[in-house]
Amino acid sequence: MTHALDIALTCSINGYPDMAEDVLRKYNKENPQDPRAIFNLGWYDMRHGKLRQGFEGMNAGRYIKVFGSDPIPGPIWKDQPLEGKTLLLRSEGGFGDEIINFRFAQDFKDKGANVVVSAHPQLLPLFARHGFPCVTNKAVEAGGVYYDYWVPAMSAAYVLGYEFDTLPGKPYLTAKPKYLPKKEGTIRVGLRWSGNPQFEHEQHRKFPPELLTRLHKLPGVTCYSFQRDQDMIENLPFPQLQLPTFEETASLLAGMDLVITSCTSVAHLSAALGVPTWVIVPVLPYYLWAVPGDKSSWYENVRLFRQEKYGDWTAPLDKIQDTLIERLKMQEAA
Repeated sequence: MTHALDIALTCSINGYPDMAEDVLRKYNKENPQDPRAIFNLGWYDMRHGKLRQGFEGMNAGRYIKVFGSDPIPGPIWKDQPLEGKTLLLRSEGGFGDEIINFRFAQDFKDKGANVVVSAHPQLLPLFARHGFPCVTNKAVEAGGVYYDYWVPAMSAAYVLGYEFDTLPGKPYLTAKPKYLPKKEGTIRVGLRWSGNPQFEHEQHRKFPPELLTRLHKLPGVTCYSFQRDQDMIENLPFPQLQLPTFEETASLLAGMDLVITSCTSVAHLSAALGVPTWVIVPVLPYYLWAVPGDKSSWYENVRLFRQEKYGDWTAPLDKIQDTLIERLKMQEAA
């Protein structure tokens, strides 16, 4: 019956989530202890607007190493008093995941904890500037960091008891904006068309970059590329920004009027800064975007443009172009 999991994945990738869920729930009923089914059903619970129940399922993915990181020594915080205690918010996942869940450091601080944040070295300066002592994940894993309790960051929303209607979606990062030149009468639009090639589902979220870069032809925009490391385009007809650090990237994003991107760390950094951000998501989106619609409780300033048919990126990118044209018309008329 293992093939049932493959069938469900194929159905969901091709845009048949209800069919996929039926297959998974039948398999789960017959195999209630299989963490693979429990993990995948967590995504569907989120799709139905059940955040905590969804996390309960997705947390099962920790046992099969498909969600979060390996555990570290010490007690995970549940509901113990935190006054005078040191709590480690241990970042997990990719850059985007670490940015997503940094917001919860403030929750634990508000509960009285001395919060220490562990993260990838490239993110430490950004996080530390927001008032939290920061250490590398490697330092934590080596036993060089003291804490009374710790929380795996990708489960922080669950540990804190959030549901979609209480989830904090306001901006939680700041940066000094760096305003780049723009043509008179235009808005600055940052573009990014692909993310980390090591992400296991990267092939499902990639689209032809020309469907996005063509936006530079619109008379009301001045475009800038936030693409880096891979999928660069030679002779790009608008500036390709140098992005040596996340701090520099944050300053440049903060100077944009709009950011349009696939689901990458740039999407989360831009959204966390409060910049209007349009995110292009595949038929089977990341769990943050599981709830249908073009809005997300995770970020109040994000608009989602969803692929509706697998392999067809023209429709959502055409919708982005049309929506941007309408925005420019409204701005001109104001």
